[in-house]
Amino acid sequence: MARKAYSEQEREQVREALLATVIQCIVDRGLIHSSIDVLCEKVGISKTFFYTFFSSKEELVLQAIQYQQPKLLEYARQLMDDPVLSWREGVRTFLETCVYSAERGIAVLSIEEEQEIYRCLSPESFQAFRENQIRLFCDLLTIFGLPMEEIDPRLFGNLALSMMMVYKAIPDTMPFLFPEAAESMVEFQINALVDEMERVKNENG
Repeated sequence: MARKAYSEQEREQVREALLATVIQCIVDRGLIHSSIDVLCEKVGISKTFFYTFFSSKEELVLQAIQYQQPKLLEYARQLMDDPVLSWREGVRTFLETCVYSAERGIAVLSIEEEQEIYRCLSPESFQAFRENQIRLFCDLLTIFGLPMEEIDPRLFGNLALSMMMVYKAIPDTMPFLFPEAAESMVEFQINALVDEMERVKNENG
């Protein structure tokens, strides 16, 4: 049987399906259960065809993390523009959505998944991803109306990502933490971060 000739539009649809599928796999089951074979089966393509889009599963995951960033930025804008929400409520809602990512369909890598992907990256790929992450947190601070000379986007990124990853790690990866206090921990951390963000906003407003 002759291979199907895909148009550019069809290729883009397949690429987006792969990105969306790996995001959902991370949310539902984690990367350990999301082999290239599983992803190809879900999208309905061959493994050979997969490699015309991505050189590895790790490259797919990095691009998927970046693929969801515009949606996160748009969500942050919507919260800031919502007349019903105060500034503080909008920022809190955004951070809560990210921390409770599995409930909201947002892919957040576990500690083990980050380590697995990092081991497979070239220094150039890692640096490009790192720069992309910094741009994301710069854009978020801008949307929240915060001057980057007052809050380092890398610090903001570390604080936000550490909340997400630690919450996700309880109790399997970090069994010595108390799972019954996990949500109270998140609430405390978000309040502390938003307090500092609000202080900076008020001082520069």
